[in-house]
Amino acid sequence: MPKNRLLLISLAALVVALGTIVFAPFVVSNGVRLWLRWQAHRQQLKIELGKIAAPFLRPVSIERIRVTSEPGTATQIELNAELAILHLSLAKILTGRGDGVRTLSIQRARAAIRRDYSEKVRAMRFNWTALQSLLPANFNIAHLDLRVENGPTVILLRNAAISGSQIEAGRFSAGELTITSPLFRQTFSQLRGAIKWQEDRLTIGGMNLARGVDLQSITIDLSRLDKERADLQFDLDVFGGKIRASISNEWPGQHSIWNLAGTATGISLAQTSEALGFTDQLGGSLRACNFTFRGDPRDPLEGTASVWTELNGLSWRNRAADVIMLGAIFYNRQIQLQQLYIKQRKNELTMSGQGAIPSKSTDWLNPDFRGQILGKITDLGQFAELFGAGPRDFAGAIAIEGTLNARERKLGGFLTASGNSLSLFKRQIDRLTAKINLKADTIELEQFEVARKKDFIRAQGKIDVAHESDYSGSIEAKVGDASEYFLLGRAGSTGAAIPVEFNTKISSGSWDTRAVFTFPGSSPVDLAAKLSLRIGQDWKTFLASPLEATIHFPAVVLASAPQFLHQAIFNEGILSGTISLSQNLEHPNITGEVQLLNGVLQNAPLDLTRASGRLTFSGDQGTVEFLNAATKDVDLSVKGEVDFRNSKDVIVRISSAAPIFNTSTNVQDCVRRIEIVPVETTLAPTIEQLQFQGDLFGGNWKMGLKEEGTAAVASIADQSAREFHFCAGTSPQGEAFNVGVHPRPQPSPPRAHKQGRRR
Repeated sequence: MPKNRLLLISLAALVVALGTIVFAPFVVSNGVRLWLRWQAHRQQLKIELGKIAAPFLRPVSIERIRVTSEPGTATQIELNAELAILHLSLAKILTGRGDGVRTLSIQRARAAIRRDYSEKVRAMRFNWTALQSLLPANFNIAHLDLRVENGPTVILLRNAAISGSQIEAGRFSAGELTITSPLFRQTFSQLRGAIKWQEDRLTIGGMNLARGVDLQSITIDLSRLDKERADLQFDLDVFGGKIRASISNEWPGQHSIWNLAGTATGISLAQTSEALGFTDQLGGSLRACNFTFRGDPRDPLEGTASVWTELNGLSWRNRAADVIMLGAIFYNRQIQLQQLYIKQRKNELTMSGQGAIPSKSTDWLNPDFRGQILGKITDLGQFAELFGAGPRDFAGAIAIEGTLNARERKLGGFLTASGNSLSLFKRQIDRLTAKINLKADTIELEQFEVARKKDFIRAQGKIDVAHESDYSGSIEAKVGDASEYFLLGRAGSTGAAIPVEFNTKISSGSWDTRAVFTFPGSSPVDLAAKLSLRIGQDWKTFLASPLEATIHFPAVVLASAPQFLHQAIFNEGILSGTISLSQNLEHPNITGEVQLLNGVLQNAPLDLTRASGRLTFSGDQGTVEFLNAATKDVDLSVKGEVDFRNSKDVIVRISSAAPIFNTSTNVQDCVRRIEIVPVETTLAPTIEQLQFQGDLFGGNWKMGLKEEGTAAVASIADQSAREFHFCAGTSPQGEAFNVGVHPRPQPSPPRAHKQGRRR
């Protein structure tokens, strides 16, 4: 009996062993497939698997793996792997103790990760604890191509190979590593380095990135993925100096917190600019730099940061500085400028202070800032050149000193500036004096004067900070020849003087201005205006503000007047008149007249070559009494009316004494321009009246027309069938609207007189 029992037990064990050998590959392969799909589902990923082979007591091989993220997620992942071999620890997988993958080997892998920051995508949640448990104890990827996109930053890794082991050193190699960002673009080729992989920490060391750039070590710490944290440290030898940095990222819930700390010492700027391929050579060295940051880069104003840097012997193009030092701290929306020091030969400038960044736009009128400035500039041209100015735009010496303390609408401090024999923007200045006093609730411009020969500009005033719209003061200027300071076209080129006198008095934001200027060969132009201009006032409010203005110009010779437009228009002609404006610009009341006599034009609208006309104003209406104009082929004589009761809806009606015709046949969308074309005989309809309607200070202009035999044009809205809109913007869309006019009669050729001989 015992012998039979022993035989039965042995036979049962043999059957179990044979069943295990026979069915294990099937069970394991399907178990691995289900396990990988389950893990992908936990990470909100999709996985597609090729053929899985699981020989008994042998590694599991997977012919093909494709992993993708779900559509619409913020982080898009695409992974393709060929011939993956896994050494699994089934006991640890079943018990959930981690380290379930002892070894991972992949023949070829391609991965792409793209981060989308648009609001329409949803955040992607990973099970980081499960992800860390999948990190293999040993790995080997024979060929890897990787692309990472994070906003405008793109990282490309091509033809890479990487391996790591718990008991021996691994290897890393890459055919090419490219980093592209808005501030940096570089490619590193043929990279080689050693790898240490232990306790979920990957260290790569001994890598030469480029000539003069050696990566001593870089460590990626993934040991705290289960706590939603990753760390990176690197040590870099760069062009005679060193850069050391530590970076960590924590992302609990929906928040992402970054911690950065770095130092740099003894870096040659000349070698750096050459290696990075700068077109302009840099000189000098970065003696020292410390930098820290903690916060979310997407909301940097809520973070904290600090920087201290010192540059020695900086040179770039023809700019140079002996020393530049900057130290600043940022925390709780507060900026503390510890020091900004610039030394350039005998020029020195020092600034320090601290202030708060307003959280609302209205808080800019309630600043919180304390600071000091001290500067002694003996060569203003050389100092301005450091900031990009031309070498001859500035010259002379200037001294600046001041302090500022602003908090809770309370001000204190002063600022003074003085200079002699200056050149500002190539304009000679004999004397510059400025003094600003900052009091408890007032900014006072005690003195401002710029003088050159007998020309001067003087100003004084104050701003009551306690009342945002209350300021007062005066401005006075007298210039013998404005063309010496401004490029005013013809007048400056002929040497004719343009004297200008300007005087303004300001009381509680109300301006009372008087200006007189005289163009060469013309009578003086006299301008007087009273207007209200408040601090922070928008354009809509300004249009509705009270305004009184009068301009009197008895005779302006256009041939010698300065040309303010890009292309000269008037070659000859005399412009005269008087215009008075009251009420406001939105609903103006205008009286007066303007007359143009014998105008000769070039580059003019409608290709006009000659024009004379008279325009009168009476309240909210204007009358074009006559406008006689000519092109090279036709003569025009028109009159019209202007309705400007509302500047946002101005209506201009024009009619011609001679017949004009609508010869346009292809205007479909909008009118780009109006052209006057000569026509001999035409069957086109005769235009009795043209009407233009639109916003005087804006766009949206449109044109309507009344043709012979149609109803009178009361408004454009009533004639929608004959309404044309002018094209908006500068795009060349739209068609030309052609107005046909009978050509100018040509003079008859003189008759030939024949003389005969008498026989």
